[in-house]
Amino acid sequence: MSDNILELIKEKIKYEDIDDYIFKEKYGFIFVFKRKIFTLNNQLPSAEINPVGLIYKENEDIYFAPFSEKENVKEIVKEYVKTLL
Repeated sequence: MSDNILELIKEKIKYEDIDDYIFKEKYGFIFVFKRKIFTLNNQLPSAEINPVGLIYKENEDIYFAPFSEKENVKEIVKEYVKTLL
């Protein structure tokens, strides 16, 4: 019975959950923001954008400085490399 109810809810309620990173260049740095957006039936009930760190160049090398230790550095670097290609 509960499976039927869950299927009915999925048919009637359309939702999208976006969780990604945004990179914005400003003042010689690339600021990294984490974006979480939840839409329900094409409306925006919840959105959140948080700064998570910055990327900078020094002596031809690129560095990432996170604002906290809880960030997934590997995922951020992977997403940033995609923007370079």
